[in-house]
This record gives sequence, structure tokens and C-alpha cells, in this order.
Amino acid sequence: MTRYAKDSRIIFDLGLNNGDDTDFYLKRGFDVIALDANPALCGRAQERFQAAIKEGRLKILNAAIWDTCGQTSFYINLNNDHWSSLDVAWAARDSSKYSEITVECVTLDNLFNEFGVPYYLKVDVEGVDQSVLEQLRGCSVLPLFVSVEDCRLGFDYMRILASCGYNGFKLLDQSTISQMKDAATAHVFPAGSSGPFGHDLPGSWLSYDAMVQHYALTVRDRSGNRLAPRTHWWDIHCTNLSDASSLA
Repeated sequence: MTRYAKDSRIIFDLGLNNGDDTDFYLKRGFDVIALDANPALCGRAQERFQAAIKEGRLKILNAAIWDTCGQTSFYINLNNDHWSSLDVAWAARDSSKYSEITVECVTLDNLFNEFGVPYYLKVDVEGVDQSVLEQLRGCSVLPLFVSVEDCRLGFDYMRILASCGYNGFKLLDQSTISQMKDAATAHVFPAGSSGPFGHDLPGSWLSYDAMVQHYALTVRDRSGNRLAPRTHWWDIHCTNLSDASSLA
């Protein structure tokens, strides 16, 4: 029987980027494992979070999350570091310039074994998000909350998460994040950050079927045609309602 890590005090920030999400998670009192394949971004985060690292509350990993260990090529988008990816087509979108480096890869199982299963798993790893979600299958213990940046594979993401036992879903419109403030810490979410998670998300949790219907009317139809303007983009959040409700 699958269990969910409702007593964990760890958050995995997969896709550290500029560190704004990690900053919020630390303010909320969580320990953070933050991963990014871009060494420049990791270096800046090492400087920004020196105190948390020294206190043992933050571990920054300069690595790529993938379905196997070892080394591979990583492509750094030189116009927009958010688009850097293991997938060269992803990194080169819109005719962007990129540079190629070699990075170490880790799997989700590696991270769970070394650091424990997190309370919340944030997944924003341009082009390989589905690989991360697939790795959740078969785990005996799973994060209580998961979020993943939506893309054209949103229907597949929700299907995979439902197959893992997640039965509560929400869409968070990322274009509204800069208008939000965390009540517990007075943290104002910077534009481009992931925003709130878990019980602090606005709106009601939807069942898988209701979420699919909502998504198909809001984001893109079942044929993959985008319905929403490009000024709006989303994260898909999920939980197991039985375990989450015991903490509400």
C-alpha cells in the first residue's frame, strides 16, 4: 500500500533556477534539497543562501534529474535560462542560442534514498518533467504534494499522477503569482516563482475526472489545441486527499 510523506519536513526544489522558490520554502521552515544542472545558477544560489547551507537546512546539487545515472549533455539557453534543458530542441526553441556542457545525472530514487521522501516535490525541469513523474510509479512512499509545470503533455502528467494514487488536483495560474502573498510569513511571491503549494493553494481540490474536464475547458482541448492566451500558464498540483485532509 502506498504511503505519503505527510510527516516529512523536506521539500525538493527540482529546477532551482534563480532560487526564489527555495527562498520561500526556507522561510516556511522546511529543509530544502535544490537541484539545477546549470552550474552558474548553482553558484549564485550558493552565495545567496550561505546561511541556510551553513545551518544544514539547504543542500544544492549541481546535477540533472533523469531516469538513469551517469553523464550526459545539457544545453544552456543563452537567451532565457528558464529554457535550458537536457532536450536540445527544448533549449533551442524560438531559434534561441545555446551552449552545451556535460552534467552528472541523478534519479529520483537516488534522491529519495539519500535525503528521504519530501513533503512536497516541485518539478520544473524543462523538457524532462514526464521522466520525473514516471519515476514516482512503484514507490512505496510518495511526496504528499507534487507540482509540475504544465506543457502540451498536461493530460499525460495528470494521468501518470493519478496512476500513482494522487486523487486531488488543482491548477495554479502562474501569471497571477506576483499578486499573491503568503499569510504565514508575509512573503510576497516574485513574478516567475512557483508560488504557494499544498493547503495554501487557492480553490478546491478536484477529482482526477473533474480536473481533466476543467483542464480541457481552460488550458487546451483534448486534441491538444491551446485555449488560453499565451499570457497565462499553469502549474498542475496534486495530493492524496485522505492523507492531506488529516493535516488540514
